Amino acid sequence: MESFALSFPILPGKLEEAKAFAAEVAGPRAGEMEESRRSVGATRETVWIQQTPMGDVGIVLIEGEDVAAANRRFAQSQAPFDVWFKQTVESFSGVDFGQPVPVWPEVAYDCRP
Repeated sequence: MESFALSFPILPGKLEEAKAFAAEVAGPRAGEMEESRRSVGATRETVWIQQTPMGDVGIVLIEGEDVAAANRRFAQSQAPFDVWFKQTVESFSGVDFGQPVPVWPEVAYDCRP
């Protein structure tokens, strides 16, 4: 099992849009979210919203057998839910998740007692 974390900006004035999106994905569209992630090979996706003095950010944790492959499959997916998901996230973050994440973060440490 692999894990991957990344952060992305939430554009100024878009925090409520990001929160509404999260509520929709975790609520009425949870089944579609689960199927989307199953279909690309992700076994877990958790997102936190962090408000900081430098601006708001989303923090994403993805787990799966091969998270790089899952990321590529999601970026390429044209499934209606995935297209909606990517377009909506881009509207409040400015990030195009229709492209694979280009740079994977360097692990500073990983403590698992």
